[in-house]
Amino acid sequence: MRKVRGVKRVCDYLNSIDCPISESTVFRLMKTNNIPFSRPAPRVVIFDLDEIDAWIGKGTSE
Repeated sequence: MRKVRGVKRVCDYLNSIDCPISESTVFRLMKTNNIPFSRPAPRVVIFDLDEIDAWIGKGTSE
């Protein structure tokens, strides 16, 4: 299970796999619950990169 903490780090990961998404877009997707993430405490956001990979794959197959 690969996890990263923070929007900046998930954006860096997405850029590294040629799927660039801006921080503002990630925040918007979080607000509408359209991207997998967890918030274990206020101001702490965790992204599971395996779930992010599956989410990207789901979006490209539609």
